[in-house]
Amino acid sequence: MKPRILIIDTDTTAGQAVRSAVSVLDCDVQGPQPLSELDEASLVLLTPPEGKLASATVARIRARFPRTGVIVLTGWGSTTEAVDCLKAGAMDYVERPVTPERLAQIVGESLNRLSMLVPAEPIVNGGPSFVLGSNPAMNQAVQLLDQVAPLDVGVLLTGPTGSGKSRLARRVHERSSRSTGPFVEVSCAALGKELLESELFGHVRGAFTGADQDRRGRFELAEGGTLFLDEINSATPALQARLLRILQEGTFEPVGSEETRSCDVRVLAAGNRDLHELASQGGFREDLLWRLAVVEVDIPSLSARMDDLPLLAHHMCERYAHRLARRVDGLDPSAMEVLMSYTWPGNVRELEHAIARAVAVTRGPMISTVDLPPRIQRPTGHPAVQLAGGLQQDERERIEAALAAHQQNRTQAAVALGIHRASLYKKMKRLGIS
Repeated sequence: MKPRILIIDTDTTAGQAVRSAVSVLDCDVQGPQPLSELDEASLVLLTPPEGKLASATVARIRARFPRTGVIVLTGWGSTTEAVDCLKAGAMDYVERPVTPERLAQIVGESLNRLSMLVPAEPIVNGGPSFVLGSNPAMNQAVQLLDQVAPLDVGVLLTGPTGSGKSRLARRVHERSSRSTGPFVEVSCAALGKELLESELFGHVRGAFTGADQDRRGRFELAEGGTLFLDEINSATPALQARLLRILQEGTFEPVGSEETRSCDVRVLAAGNRDLHELASQGGFREDLLWRLAVVEVDIPSLSARMDDLPLLAHHMCERYAHRLARRVDGLDPSAMEVLMSYTWPGNVRELEHAIARAVAVTRGPMISTVDLPPRIQRPTGHPAVQLAGGLQQDERERIEAALAAHQQNRTQAAVALGIHRASLYKKMKRLGIS
């Protein structure tokens, strides 16, 4: 199916010129038409009416159609407005006049970026909206997981706490041949040694104090499905030995019993420490590691994929607004700036908590800074988005050199500098670079 481009412009003449410019692309082009006739499309080319706040319009479009890209076209913009639009989720901000060839190039590049987005579950049904975005590392991880999901092999997910390993494990289960079976999750760090073995393998009456009846373990409960072992690096040597046996032979004994039982379960695991290093230090069995990590996938931290944050935030906002039955259209530019300046030690889980709180407490249609958790409003760390390399004193020289090398194209200059376009706009504003 051809991508659909929708031109929003109240100036019919200008809108027709835009349509003519992008008609060279293999797309279904609609418009120009007014914002009131907005419909779902792959990409919206938005020309805001003079005097109207374009960033608020971008936020409303993204809240209504989260998978739709937006490019803002304007002849009366400013650096401040450009920054605000990008924070609100715009893919690009194009100042007129612009040649038809250049506009077609910008639109074509944006469509290519959109085509690389990882498909997400419908977020109103609780799907993993955190996988959205164009970050190469995250996309590569999700695509690899989707590729191996139908294969009955062990998968080890690594990455920091809160990066979404549990939800990705469920995604693997749902795309596997075991999807009709149960998905059972156990945190190896949440229970003591004796309790964890009982939790996994079950126990018989009298196995220990308080065991007043037989109890099935998680391996039996996951029969025919998937068992996800989170924080596997916390497993004791004794538990590691039992796990190795069940992976090799498919058999186990409940705690306190000599009866050998069999099970048919796919095991997925996750760790927040380097298991290879742990194994080299004698803290984790290498033979178990190779069984668990037939395929190993590293999940990047949120601070490593900050370009995705605006899209993630808008999707989470829509999800929680639907869940809480609240009318919230999105985040205002000041709130997005705070989110982009925070270091996110808790990763996507912390972002989701912040958005859920903001949706619950906001009194207006747009989330503002005061709606965010206090710790995020007053971050103690350094901003997560910083200019790559070099010292602060030569920021101006490097930015001006990058702009000159790319004929003042700010998008290409930002790529060359290794920063987000919004960061470049902010730095240009602070340094007085026009």
